[in-house]
Amino acid sequence: MLWGMFEPGAVSKAINPDVSYVFRYVRIFLLMNLPGEIVCATKEKMEKEKSMESSCKIMIVDDEFIMRQGIRFMMRWEEEGYEIVGEASNGKEALDLIPQLEPHIILCDIAMPIMSGLDFIKIVNREYPDIKTVVLSSYDNFEYVREALLNGAADYVLKPTLNSEELLKLVRKVSQDIPDLQLKKKTVSGLDKMLERYLTGCENELKGTDEFRNVLPHSCYRLFVLPLRCRDGSGVDISPVLYEKMEEFLNNISYCRYLRFLLRRETLCVILNYGVRDEERLMEDLRDFMNQLGMISERILGTLGFQYKKLEDLKKDFQTPGFLERESFYYRGIHLCSIREITEEDTLEKFDFRKFASAVVSHKYIEAIEIFRIYIEKAVKIQMPEFKLKNQTKNLLYNLIGDSDDRVQELEEISREAFDKIEKSSCCEEFLDVFEEIIEKIVTVLETTEEDQNVYLGKILDYIQKHYTEELNLQNLAAEFNFSYSYLSAYFNQHACEGFSEYVNKIRIQKACEFLKESRYSIAQVSSVVGYSDHSYFCRVFKKITGKTPSAYRRDNR
Repeated sequence: MLWGMFEPGAVSKAINPDVSYVFRYVRIFLLMNLPGEIVCATKEKMEKEKSMESSCKIMIVDDEFIMRQGIRFMMRWEEEGYEIVGEASNGKEALDLIPQLEPHIILCDIAMPIMSGLDFIKIVNREYPDIKTVVLSSYDNFEYVREALLNGAADYVLKPTLNSEELLKLVRKVSQDIPDLQLKKKTVSGLDKMLERYLTGCENELKGTDEFRNVLPHSCYRLFVLPLRCRDGSGVDISPVLYEKMEEFLNNISYCRYLRFLLRRETLCVILNYGVRDEERLMEDLRDFMNQLGMISERILGTLGFQYKKLEDLKKDFQTPGFLERESFYYRGIHLCSIREITEEDTLEKFDFRKFASAVVSHKYIEAIEIFRIYIEKAVKIQMPEFKLKNQTKNLLYNLIGDSDDRVQELEEISREAFDKIEKSSCCEEFLDVFEEIIEKIVTVLETTEEDQNVYLGKILDYIQKHYTEELNLQNLAAEFNFSYSYLSAYFNQHACEGFSEYVNKIRIQKACEFLKESRYSIAQVSSVVGYSDHSYFCRVFKKITGKTPSAYRRDNR
């Protein structure tokens, strides 16, 4: 059932990461309905134009989907008089398409399954001598390139250095040797480049507004972002499937116009244009589609921006921190999330490594761990990129563990297990569970010495002695000593042998006793001086601790 949603053989091979460089040449491309006047051009006129000039037809043959897409959208081929008429993933498939497509030039990879590029070129040279073949090669395939040239290939180009200028120069050179071919250059509006530059911050204004209205005539705009680099449960790269299925989905939502472009090599950005009444329908269709994709891999996550009434306002989404980097790591079981408002609380201060390192060097491990824990909790809250979060955690663990000389062996075992579990954690919840488990083990091994405990307790008790008249609570004390509330509460109970409130009350009542014996303050005044705003509550606490009322205590100690 699952794979029935996709075309057979769509995921036949993982994409070679070495070809990812092609993405930098992918430009915005538009899918739009042509005006009826053009569609209704007379057959006579079309035939006349065709006889006068024609496009040079190019076919791309490469088993790597991203390479084919990269070449297709590397430049505006039509402007230069060329037309990409088709693609094939191997030589056999290409041979079947040649009679139908009638290409003038074939860009052909060397290493392909089923039928290699070398065998393909031999057959093309023999059966279609007018077709020019250009070899796409890697550095390590030069012997094959040489053989291909000997067997009729017109020229070759290296994939690792492929760029639009070089490729255009090459196809121009090759097309000159095609008899009776006069290149037909088309004039296009340039809306794609204009929109790309505007949204990515290269241009301050969006020009050609009227032209955009013809392409995107509806009143509502949303930006949808889908990272393509993703793997299924068995580790197979499913980028081609995501790309093809997204294209299929867009073509099926007839009530919605759209523009799309590839950003940063592997992120598909789609501008959705629709009417107000179609908002709910679009959201439902998009949610259902993403849930279908999510059945292949739980790592698939699309992000939907805010709705705008002006195309220009889409730039706000691009400028929203983290919008383009939203990761499935933080959205377990969710495949479509919405852009969220970024507040000041969502910012992460730079980690105070100096303070952390100082605590570690001084063997104040409890303090170091708490600094560590607070930072990781904040990093998760602001959705730090998964890769960075895991690396930061492992680096800090290494620094924490690496200084513990006498316990190195024991901690090394913990670190090996920790690093592996951190790396394998597939979602935020799992990561935090692993983190807390590791910290607990480290604390068990790195128990603070009695001397360290006394130092910490002494500082806390001294602070209370100096500030007992103020409104003291665990939250304030935790902030003062850079501890979490829960940790300080447990720490105080453990080392002071009583609860925080009990201890503060005891200090205040001791001071109250001194004032009652040595001053002429009224009982109400004494209550206020030692930090109680409620006189009745002071009296109750005083009697509980001393066994006497404040009046009786003063009378007995005159």
